[in-house]
Amino acid sequence: MSLLRGEEFDPCFLSSIEEDLLITKILRTHDPNYRYKIDAGQLLLVVESTMHYISPKLSYPQSNCINSWNVEVFGLEEKLGYTIKKISHEILCKCYEDGGDLHEETMMLFETLGPFKWDAKVVLTLAALVSMYGEFWLIMQLVHHNSLAALTAALKQMPRRLNTLKIQFKALNLLLDTMIEAANLVLNFEGLPLQQELLDDEAIVVTKSKMYITIYWILRSSISCASQIADFRTMKDNQVHSNSTTIAAWTLFSLVYKLSGLCNNLRKKLHTCQMQIDRRFPGKIRDLFKVSHFHNQKVLRVLFSLKNDLPLKDSSGEKYYGIQELENKVVILLISKPELFTAEKIFYLVQRIHDHPLHKKFGGSYAILWVPIPSSHTWSLTDEMNFQFLSNSLPWFSIRCPWLLHSAVVNFIRQEWNYKDEPIMVVLSTDGVVTNLNAIDMVWLWGAKAFPFSASTEKELWEKENRISHLLIDGIDPLLTSLVEEGKHFCIYVSDNISWIREFNDTLKKIRSAGIQFEAIYVGYRNPSKDVGNILDISIEANTSIFLSTTKMKLFWLRLESIKNSVNRLEQAGHHSSSLQQVLRLLDACETSNDWVIIGKGSSTDVIILKGREVQECLNILPELADNDAKLGLFGAVRCAMGSPLPVKPCYHDEILPSEEGLTEETVFCSRCKRPVEKFVVYQCNVTEPAE
Repeated sequence: MSLLRGEEFDPCFLSSIEEDLLITKILRTHDPNYRYKIDAGQLLLVVESTMHYISPKLSYPQSNCINSWNVEVFGLEEKLGYTIKKISHEILCKCYEDGGDLHEETMMLFETLGPFKWDAKVVLTLAALVSMYGEFWLIMQLVHHNSLAALTAALKQMPRRLNTLKIQFKALNLLLDTMIEAANLVLNFEGLPLQQELLDDEAIVVTKSKMYITIYWILRSSISCASQIADFRTMKDNQVHSNSTTIAAWTLFSLVYKLSGLCNNLRKKLHTCQMQIDRRFPGKIRDLFKVSHFHNQKVLRVLFSLKNDLPLKDSSGEKYYGIQELENKVVILLISKPELFTAEKIFYLVQRIHDHPLHKKFGGSYAILWVPIPSSHTWSLTDEMNFQFLSNSLPWFSIRCPWLLHSAVVNFIRQEWNYKDEPIMVVLSTDGVVTNLNAIDMVWLWGAKAFPFSASTEKELWEKENRISHLLIDGIDPLLTSLVEEGKHFCIYVSDNISWIREFNDTLKKIRSAGIQFEAIYVGYRNPSKDVGNILDISIEANTSIFLSTTKMKLFWLRLESIKNSVNRLEQAGHHSSSLQQVLRLLDACETSNDWVIIGKGSSTDVIILKGREVQECLNILPELADNDAKLGLFGAVRCAMGSPLPVKPCYHDEILPSEEGLTEETVFCSRCKRPVEKFVVYQCNVTEPAE
C-alpha cells in the first residue's frame, strides 16, 4: 500500500504537447448524461462542514442554506449515498493494489465518473474521500467514551496512539483543504453565466485546459489520500515511527505544493473570465428584453438558472424545481427584501392571489416567483432566517439560494425595473416579455381577477369598474362585504380628531332618531398612532358605528394607496374614463382633509364624498329632511342636503328616462326640486307603414 509506487508516466513534469495529450485522454472519458442533476454546490458545503469538524483549525465558509445536508439529485438511477459509496469502494480498491500505476488508476476513476459533469466529478470524489476520513475520525474521537466505538476500533485494529501521527494528519488535512479550494474554483468556473456567448474563445480554451489538469490532480490526490487513510485504519502501534509513514507524509505535502500552484494559475484565468463576463453580462440582459422569444425559458434561465439547474423551491422546502415548471405560464416576479411584508399584508396577499375564488380558474395559467434582494450587498443572518421561514411557508415558488444571484441580475432589477427596496411585481408573459413593471397595486385591488396582470389589463379593469364602495372594502372584512351586497345604506368615515369624532357620533344618533337607517363604519386614518385606540373606545361607547381592527384599518388604507398609485399611472398614460371621476374626488378628499366621509347604498355606482366642514354642515340638516320624507334614506337625504333647499310644493316636473334607467329599484330624484319622483311606465306604439 506504499505511496511510492513506480510510474512510467510522471505528470509532474509535462511539456505542452504531453499536457495536451493528457487533456485529450481526459476528454475521451467525459460522456455526461444531462439527465443527471446533482447540486454540486450543496454537496461541497457538506464536505466543507465535515472537514470543519475533523479539523477545526481549517476555516471553511459557513453554509447560507439551513439544512445544507439536503442535497437534491435528479436523474440518477440510484441514491446519491450509494453513488458516493461506490466511488469510495473503487478508490479503496486501488489503494490495495500493490505496484499499481497511479496515473492509470486516476484515468480509471475518470472513466467511472464519465456520466457526470465536471463539477460533479470533483465533488463526488471529495464526498467519497471525506466520508471515509470522517468515519475514521468519528470512531477515534469516541473510542475512549463509547463502548461501541471502542469495540469497532478493536475489530478494525485501529491504532490507539494518534499523537505520534501528527505530521501525517497535518499533511492529509492540508491536502484535503487544498483539494476543496481547487474544487471551489472548478465550481466557480462551471457556474460562470453564458460562457460561450460572453467569453473570448482564447479565454475559454486556456481556462478549461487549466481546469482539466486541476481536476486530474484532485482525483489523483484523492487516491493518495485514501491510501493514507487506509494505512491509518490498519497501522499497528509499533509502525507509527516507521520511515514509510514519514515518507508518505512528505508525499502528501508535495501534492499540496502541486495543487496550490494549479489553484493559483486557475484562479488568475478565472479572474480574467469573470472580468469579461462582468463587463458584458449587463448588456446581454438588456438585449434579452429587446427581442421576442418563443417562450419564457431563455429569459428565466439567464436571470435565475445559470448557476443552478434547480433554482426554485416550493413552500414544502423538501423539493427543488427547474425553470421548466414555469413554462407556458405568466410569471409574476415578486421582488422584495427578505422580510417581504408585514404579517397582515402577507396574509392578505395570499388571500388575493392564492385563496381568491378565481384562483381555480386562472391558477394553472400563472405562477408567482419570489425573488428576495436585501438592502445591502451582502446577506445577513437575519435576512437568511427571514427568507428561510417565509419561503417554507408561502404557497408559491421562491429562488432557492437568492444570495447566488449574479450581481448583474440584481443591478438590472434595481436599475431597469426601478426596484427601490419596496416590493414590486414584475410580470413576464408566456413568451418572456415584460407586460407590467409593477402589478402589485392590481393584485391588492382585484386579486386573481387581474389576470394576466398586464398594464393593458389595468386599463380594462378601470373601464369596467363602477363600484367605488366595492373597490375600497373588497376582501377586508366579510361584514363590510355583506353591507354592500345586501344593498344597505352605509357611511364610511375617516378622522384623527377626537373632538370631531364625538361631534360626528352625536350627529349620527340624531339622524337615526329621525328614522334614517344606515350603517356607519370607522376606518381610522392614514398612519395611525396610539390615539386610534382612544377613538375606538369612543366609538364603542357611543354605539353608533362598526369599527375595524387596526389590522383591517391598515388593509383599507393599503387599498386606498393602491387606488392612488393605479390612478396616477393611468393619468400619466393619458387614460381617462368616467369611472375615474369619483375616484379622483375621493383622492382629493384624502389629500386635502383629515376628516372625510363616503356615503353610498349597496353596490350602487354612485357615492357621495364629503370632506372637512361639508360633513357637519350637510349631516346636521338631515333630520329635517327625513321628517319631510322618511323614504329618502341616508343616501337620498344627503343628496337633497347637498342641493338647493326643498320647495314647499313639488314642482311636478316630468322626465322621460330610457327603460334601462327607469326600471332601476333605486330611488330617483328630481333634478330641480331634489324630491324623490313617482314612477310611471309609458308605452310608445311603433307604427310600421305598409310596403308599397
